[in-house]
Amino acid sequence: MKNISIIIPIFNSEEYLETLFEALQNNRFYEGDEVLLVDNGSTDKSILYCEKMVNQYPGIYKLLKYTEKPGSYSARNYGVSFAKGDILVFTDSDTKPVENWLDAIRDNSKEGVVLAGRIILDIVNNGLWEHFDNIAHLNSEKNAKSSCVATANMAVHKTDFFKVGLFEERFSGGDYEWSVRASGKGLKIQFLNQAIVHHPTRKSFNQILKKEQRIAYGAGNHYKNLNKPLAELVIVHLLKIFKIDTNIRYSRKLHNSGLTGKTILEFNIKFMYIRFQQLLFAVKGYNMENVRKMGIK
Repeated sequence: MKNISIIIPIFNSEEYLETLFEALQNNRFYEGDEVLLVDNGSTDKSILYCEKMVNQYPGIYKLLKYTEKPGSYSARNYGVSFAKGDILVFTDSDTKPVENWLDAIRDNSKEGVVLAGRIILDIVNNGLWEHFDNIAHLNSEKNAKSSCVATANMAVHKTDFFKVGLFEERFSGGDYEWSVRASGKGLKIQFLNQAIVHHPTRKSFNQILKKEQRIAYGAGNHYKNLNKPLAELVIVHLLKIFKIDTNIRYSRKLHNSGLTGKTILEFNIKFMYIRFQQLLFAVKGYNMENVRKMGIK
Protein backbone atom coordinates (compact mmCIF):
# COMPACT_ATOMS: atom_id res chain seq x y z
CA MET A 1 0.00 0.00 0.00
CA LYS A 2 1.30 3.43 -0.93
CA ASN A 3 1.83 5.91 1.89
CA ILE A 4 0.48 9.45 1.95
CA SER A 5 2.14 12.69 3.01
CA ILE A 6 -0.36 15.50 3.65
CA ILE A 7 1.31 18.92 3.41
CA ILE A 8 -0.45 21.89 5.02
CA PRO A 9 0.99 25.42 5.16
CA ILE A 10 0.10 27.26 8.35
CA PHE A 11 0.01 31.02 8.93
CA ASN A 12 -2.08 32.58 11.71
CA SER A 13 -4.71 29.86 11.34
CA GLU A 14 -5.72 29.30 14.96
CA GLU A 15 -9.43 29.88 14.33
CA TYR A 16 -9.55 27.00 11.85
CA LEU A 17 -7.14 24.40 13.23
CA GLU A 18 -9.44 22.60 15.68
CA THR A 19 -11.92 21.98 12.86
CA LEU A 20 -9.15 20.88 10.49
CA PHE A 21 -7.58 18.45 12.96
CA GLU A 22 -10.93 16.98 13.98
CA ALA A 23 -11.75 16.36 10.32
CA LEU A 24 -8.35 14.79 9.65
CA GLN A 25 -8.73 12.47 12.62
CA ASN A 26 -12.03 11.22 11.18
CA ASN A 27 -10.02 9.89 8.23
CA ARG A 28 -8.21 6.57 8.11
CA PHE A 29 -4.42 6.65 8.41
CA TYR A 30 -2.12 3.71 7.76
CA GLU A 31 1.35 3.08 9.09
CA GLY A 32 3.75 5.35 7.21
CA ASP A 33 1.19 8.08 6.51
CA GLU A 34 2.06 11.55 7.81
CA VAL A 35 0.72 15.09 8.16
CA LEU A 36 3.38 17.78 7.70
CA LEU A 37 2.32 21.09 9.26
CA VAL A 38 4.57 23.82 7.85
CA ASP A 39 4.36 26.98 9.93
CA ASN A 40 5.32 30.05 7.89
CA GLY A 41 5.91 32.48 10.74
CA SER A 42 2.62 32.55 12.65
CA THR A 43 2.25 35.16 15.37
CA ASP A 44 -0.94 33.76 16.92
CA LYS A 45 -1.47 30.43 18.74
CA SER A 46 -1.24 28.27 15.62
CA ILE A 47 2.03 26.63 16.70
CA LEU A 48 0.51 25.66 20.06
CA TYR A 49 -2.39 23.90 18.30
CA CYS A 50 0.06 22.13 16.00
CA GLU A 51 2.34 21.09 18.85
CA LYS A 52 -0.65 19.61 20.67
CA MET A 53 -1.40 17.34 17.69
CA VAL A 54 2.27 16.35 17.36
CA ASN A 55 2.34 15.39 21.04
CA GLN A 56 -0.91 13.44 20.80
CA TYR A 57 -0.09 11.66 17.54
CA PRO A 58 3.71 11.71 17.17
CA GLY A 59 3.67 8.95 14.57
CA ILE A 60 1.48 10.96 12.20
CA TYR A 61 1.83 14.70 12.78
CA LYS A 62 5.08 16.59 12.30
CA LEU A 63 5.64 20.33 12.76
CA LEU A 64 8.08 22.11 10.47
CA LYS A 65 8.97 25.77 10.76
CA TYR A 66 9.88 27.77 7.68
CA THR A 67 10.29 31.55 7.83
CA GLU A 68 12.92 32.17 5.19
CA LYS A 69 10.35 33.29 2.63
CA PRO A 70 6.67 34.25 3.20
CA GLY A 71 3.99 32.50 1.22
CA SER A 72 2.11 29.21 1.15
CA TYR A 73 3.92 27.89 -1.94
CA SER A 74 7.32 28.42 -0.36
CA ALA A 75 6.02 26.57 2.71
CA ARG A 76 4.65 23.74 0.58
CA ASN A 77 7.97 23.34 -1.22
CA TYR A 78 9.71 23.15 2.14
CA GLY A 79 7.25 20.51 3.30
CA VAL A 80 7.76 18.46 0.14
CA SER A 81 11.49 18.25 0.90
CA PHE A 82 10.66 16.34 4.11
CA ALA A 83 7.82 14.18 2.73
CA LYS A 84 8.34 10.42 2.95
CA GLY A 85 5.08 9.30 1.36
CA ASP A 86 4.58 7.94 -2.13
CA ILE A 87 1.59 10.25 -2.66
CA LEU A 88 1.70 13.98 -1.88
CA VAL A 89 -1.62 15.44 -0.75
CA PHE A 90 -2.09 19.20 -0.42
CA THR A 91 -4.80 21.09 1.43
CA ASP A 92 -5.17 24.38 3.32
CA SER A 93 -5.33 25.12 7.03
CA ASP A 94 -8.91 26.42 6.78
CA THR A 95 -10.43 23.37 5.06
CA LYS A 96 -12.55 20.58 6.49
CA PRO A 97 -11.96 17.26 4.69
CA VAL A 98 -14.82 14.76 4.76
CA GLU A 99 -14.49 11.36 6.42
CA ASN A 100 -13.56 9.32 3.33
CA TRP A 101 -11.25 11.96 1.84
CA LEU A 102 -8.02 10.00 2.17
CA ASP A 103 -9.63 6.71 1.17
CA ALA A 104 -10.92 8.27 -2.05
CA ILE A 105 -7.49 9.69 -2.84
CA ARG A 106 -5.67 6.44 -2.07
CA ASP A 107 -8.13 4.37 -4.13
CA ASN A 108 -7.91 6.63 -7.19
CA SER A 109 -4.29 7.79 -7.17
CA LYS A 110 -2.11 6.53 -9.99
CA GLU A 111 1.05 7.55 -11.76
CA GLY A 112 0.66 10.12 -14.49
CA VAL A 113 -2.50 11.60 -12.93
CA VAL A 114 -2.96 14.66 -10.70
CA LEU A 115 -6.15 14.40 -8.64
CA ALA A 116 -8.20 17.56 -8.22
CA GLY A 117 -10.57 16.88 -5.34
CA ARG A 118 -13.93 18.59 -4.96
CA ILE A 119 -13.91 21.88 -3.01
CA ILE A 120 -17.23 22.97 -1.52
CA LEU A 121 -17.42 26.59 -0.42
CA ASP A 122 -19.90 26.78 2.42
CA ILE A 123 -22.40 29.64 2.26
CA VAL A 124 -23.62 30.35 5.79
CA ASN A 125 -25.13 33.85 5.90
CA ASN A 126 -26.42 34.07 2.30
CA GLY A 127 -24.53 37.34 1.90
CA LEU A 128 -23.30 39.11 -1.23
CA TRP A 129 -19.61 38.40 -0.76
CA GLU A 130 -20.18 34.74 0.15
CA HIS A 131 -22.01 34.28 -3.14
CA PHE A 132 -19.33 36.15 -5.06
CA ASP A 133 -16.60 34.02 -3.45
CA ASN A 134 -18.49 30.88 -4.41
CA ILE A 135 -18.89 32.07 -8.00
CA ALA A 136 -15.39 33.47 -8.54
CA HIS A 137 -13.04 31.13 -6.66
CA LEU A 138 -12.10 27.47 -6.24
CA ASN A 139 -14.44 25.83 -8.75
CA SER A 140 -12.43 22.60 -8.75
CA GLU A 141 -14.51 20.73 -11.33
CA LYS A 142 -14.43 23.61 -13.82
CA ASN A 143 -10.72 24.15 -13.20
CA ALA A 144 -9.90 20.47 -13.76
CA LYS A 145 -11.61 20.62 -17.16
CA SER A 146 -9.17 23.43 -17.98
CA SER A 147 -6.28 21.28 -16.71
CA CYS A 148 -5.87 23.28 -13.50
CA VAL A 149 -5.78 22.06 -9.92
CA ALA A 150 -5.95 24.01 -6.65
CA THR A 151 -3.68 23.12 -3.74
CA ALA A 152 -6.69 23.36 -1.43
CA ASN A 153 -7.39 19.77 -2.54
CA MET A 154 -4.73 18.17 -4.69
CA ALA A 155 -2.94 14.80 -4.80
CA VAL A 156 -0.08 13.59 -6.97
CA HIS A 157 2.53 10.83 -6.88
CA LYS A 158 5.76 12.22 -5.51
CA THR A 159 7.72 11.00 -8.54
CA ASP A 160 5.32 12.88 -10.84
CA PHE A 161 5.55 16.01 -8.69
CA PHE A 162 9.32 16.11 -9.08
CA LYS A 163 9.03 15.52 -12.83
CA VAL A 164 7.11 18.80 -12.96
CA GLY A 165 9.22 20.55 -10.33
CA LEU A 166 8.51 22.64 -7.25
CA PHE A 167 5.80 25.28 -7.03
CA GLU A 168 6.78 28.71 -8.27
CA GLU A 169 7.40 30.65 -5.07
CA ARG A 170 4.98 33.46 -5.74
CA PHE A 171 2.53 34.67 -3.14
CA SER A 172 -0.62 33.45 -4.91
CA GLY A 173 -1.45 31.41 -8.00
CA GLY A 174 1.44 28.98 -7.76
CA ASP A 175 -0.91 26.02 -8.23
CA TYR A 176 -2.16 27.41 -11.56
CA GLU A 177 1.39 27.88 -12.84
CA TRP A 178 2.33 24.36 -11.65
CA SER A 179 -0.73 22.96 -13.46
CA VAL A 180 0.45 24.47 -16.73
CA ARG A 181 3.84 22.79 -16.34
CA ALA A 182 2.23 19.49 -15.30
CA SER A 183 0.11 19.43 -18.48
CA GLY A 184 3.21 20.24 -20.48
CA LYS A 185 4.90 17.17 -18.97
CA GLY A 186 2.00 14.98 -20.06
CA LEU A 187 0.26 14.60 -16.68
CA LYS A 188 -3.52 14.34 -16.71
CA ILE A 189 -5.48 16.44 -14.22
CA GLN A 190 -8.53 14.47 -13.12
CA PHE A 191 -11.46 15.75 -11.07
CA LEU A 192 -12.31 13.44 -8.16
CA ASN A 193 -15.79 14.15 -6.85
CA GLN A 194 -15.51 11.70 -3.93
CA ALA A 195 -12.50 13.45 -2.36
CA ILE A 196 -14.23 16.44 -0.77
CA VAL A 197 -13.02 19.27 1.42
CA HIS A 198 -15.25 22.03 2.72
CA HIS A 199 -13.85 25.54 2.61
CA PRO A 200 -15.33 28.61 4.33
CA THR A 201 -16.50 31.41 2.07
CA ARG A 202 -15.23 34.92 2.65
CA LYS A 203 -18.09 36.78 4.22
CA SER A 204 -17.11 40.45 3.98
CA PHE A 205 -15.95 42.87 1.33
CA ASN A 206 -12.65 43.31 3.17
CA GLN A 207 -11.96 39.55 3.09
CA ILE A 208 -12.69 39.43 -0.64
CA LEU A 209 -10.53 42.50 -1.23
CA LYS A 210 -7.57 40.87 0.52
CA LYS A 211 -8.04 37.71 -1.53
CA GLU A 212 -8.00 39.68 -4.79
CA GLN A 213 -5.00 41.70 -3.62
CA ARG A 214 -3.14 38.44 -2.90
CA ILE A 215 -3.97 37.07 -6.34
CA ALA A 216 -2.80 40.27 -8.03
CA TYR A 217 0.36 40.40 -5.92
CA GLY A 218 1.11 36.80 -7.00
CA ALA A 219 0.55 37.73 -10.64
CA GLY A 220 3.10 40.51 -10.21
CA ASN A 221 5.55 38.01 -8.69
CA HIS A 222 5.06 35.78 -11.73
CA TYR A 223 5.79 38.56 -14.23
CA LYS A 224 8.93 39.45 -12.30
CA ASN A 225 10.07 35.81 -12.18
CA LEU A 226 9.66 35.58 -15.96
CA ASN A 227 11.48 38.91 -16.49
CA LYS A 228 8.48 40.32 -18.31
CA PRO A 229 8.25 44.12 -18.52
CA LEU A 230 6.26 45.97 -15.88
CA ALA A 231 4.46 47.92 -18.61
CA GLU A 232 2.89 44.71 -19.91
CA LEU A 233 1.59 43.85 -16.44
CA VAL A 234 0.10 47.33 -16.03
CA ILE A 235 -1.64 47.19 -19.42
CA VAL A 236 -3.17 43.79 -18.63
CA HIS A 237 -4.65 45.06 -15.37
CA LEU A 238 -5.79 48.37 -16.87
CA LEU A 239 -7.75 46.43 -19.49
CA LYS A 240 -9.36 44.36 -16.72
CA ILE A 241 -10.73 47.50 -15.09
CA PHE A 242 -12.79 48.31 -18.19
CA LYS A 243 -13.76 44.71 -19.03
CA ILE A 244 -17.45 45.31 -18.41
CA ASP A 245 -18.50 41.85 -19.63
CA THR A 246 -16.98 40.43 -16.43
CA ASN A 247 -19.27 42.66 -14.36
CA ILE A 248 -22.25 41.56 -16.44
CA ARG A 249 -21.40 37.86 -16.04
CA TYR A 250 -21.03 38.12 -12.27
CA SER A 251 -24.17 40.26 -11.98
CA ARG A 252 -26.24 37.62 -13.78
CA LYS A 253 -24.93 34.86 -11.54
CA LEU A 254 -25.59 36.92 -8.41
CA HIS A 255 -29.12 37.61 -9.67
CA ASN A 256 -29.62 33.86 -10.21
CA SER A 257 -28.50 33.35 -6.60
CA GLY A 258 -31.47 35.43 -5.48
CA LEU A 259 -29.75 38.72 -4.67
CA THR A 260 -31.61 42.02 -5.16
CA GLY A 261 -30.87 44.66 -7.76
CA LYS A 262 -29.73 47.05 -5.05
CA THR A 263 -27.24 44.49 -3.75
CA ILE A 264 -25.95 43.81 -7.25
CA LEU A 265 -25.47 47.55 -7.83
CA GLU A 266 -23.41 47.66 -4.61
CA PHE A 267 -21.35 44.78 -5.95
CA ASN A 268 -20.59 46.55 -9.23
CA ILE A 269 -19.44 49.74 -7.50
CA LYS A 270 -17.15 47.85 -5.12
CA PHE A 271 -15.94 45.50 -7.83
CA MET A 272 -14.53 48.46 -9.74
CA TYR A 273 -12.58 49.40 -6.62
CA ILE A 274 -11.30 45.82 -6.45
CA ARG A 275 -10.07 46.13 -10.04
CA PHE A 276 -8.05 49.26 -9.23
CA GLN A 277 -6.61 47.51 -6.19
CA GLN A 278 -5.59 44.57 -8.36
CA LEU A 279 -3.55 46.91 -10.53
CA LEU A 280 -1.91 48.48 -7.48
CA PHE A 281 -1.01 45.15 -5.87
CA ALA A 282 0.19 43.59 -9.11
CA VAL A 283 2.76 46.39 -9.29
CA LYS A 284 3.66 45.79 -5.61
CA GLY A 285 4.14 42.11 -6.39
CA TYR A 286 6.32 42.91 -9.39
CA ASN A 287 8.46 45.13 -7.17
CA MET A 288 8.60 42.33 -4.54
CA GLU A 289 7.50 44.67 -1.76
CA ASN A 290 7.32 43.11 1.73
CA VAL A 291 4.05 41.22 1.63
CA ARG A 292 3.68 40.67 5.37
CA LYS A 293 3.74 44.42 6.02
CA MET A 294 0.75 44.85 3.69
CA GLY A 295 -1.52 42.77 5.93
CA ILE A 296 -2.99 40.72 3.10
CA LYS A 297 -1.83 37.52 4.87
